[in-house]
Amino acid sequence: MAMHADLADTDRDRDQVPLNVAVLTDLTTVYLQRMAERGSGAIINVASVAAFQPVPHLAVYAASKAYVLSLSEALWWEAKRRGVKVLAVCPGATETGFFEAAGADGDSVGPTRSPSQVVDTALRALENGKPSVVDGVLNLVATTVSKLVPQRISIAVAEFAVRHSGPQS
Repeated sequence: MAMHADLADTDRDRDQVPLNVAVLTDLTTVYLQRMAERGSGAIINVASVAAFQPVPHLAVYAASKAYVLSLSEALWWEAKRRGVKVLAVCPGATETGFFEAAGADGDSVGPTRSPSQVVDTALRALENGKPSVVDGVLNLVATTVSKLVPQRISIAVAEFAVRHSGPQS
């Protein structure tokens, strides 16, 4: 559960699962079937760097984005024989309204990327036939390192980062 001032925000958590999992799955399925019938098309799903590890205080968000990443990569394999490209783009901190909506201090998250940078990264990866892409060099390094260190350390670092950029109480 997402924790805000050490209390679960169950409404926010409950809303994330239908949106990030069910709605995304339904829309992807409908459009993928239509594209496969005509033998061309592309779907880009937005995952997150949070998809690569558990993130304390953003547990439901990270888990739902892990679903988006896994689903998209599996569909990439299934759809490519039918002429359809599927990509999961995994941005990190991006200059959007995300931090305000999450009640976080966006100024403390470190370097951010612009939406146009994320789009450029996604379109290049789509053109190159990749199943997924992490936007930004620092984000790529962070997701790679999280796979190489023991999970306890990776989770602790993620918790530290959220505590220092998360909702301010």
